[in-house]
Amino acid sequence: MDKKFSSQEDSEIHLLLETLGSEHGMERQKAREALVAKGKSTIDFLMELLSHPKYIFRWEAAKTLEEIGDPLAIPLFIRTLEDEKSDVRWIAAKGLIKLGELSVKPLLQALIEKSDSVFILEGAHHVFFDLHEDNKLPDDFPIDKFLAAFKNPSFPENIKSLAYEILNSK
Repeated sequence: MDKKFSSQEDSEIHLLLETLGSEHGMERQKAREALVAKGKSTIDFLMELLSHPKYIFRWEAAKTLEEIGDPLAIPLFIRTLEDEKSDVRWIAAKGLIKLGELSVKPLLQALIEKSDSVFILEGAHHVFFDLHEDNKLPDDFPIDKFLAAFKNPSFPENIKSLAYEILNSK
């Protein structure tokens, strides 16, 4: 990341990260807001929490990353689309939607690599549908064909082929 933290700042960040697991929602929210205010320099710290065994840490880390809204988090959001908890996956999808067109190519690549993942497929459908609704897809993106492929009984293979075709046509 851009900024190196002093040991005092590092300690403060670690305390904020610990607070993300608090039983008190307001404490978590204040910690999240403080981390968001520190910006993208906290992404590496938050990345660690995305695989935390406790759900609340994963949820808060995903929410904090979504609120920061930096493209550096795109691979983290894509990875988080496979979280066991649906609301953590939902936040990851919202993060990708917020980043708009920047999310398209990495998500297409994820579909090529992980078309066997139900969660990646669900997340991608959510993201591409919302990007289309928000007019945030490239003009030449074949969204109708893409969304129709999700309705086909053999859609994982169709999606994989279509994602490959779209990526290689650019």
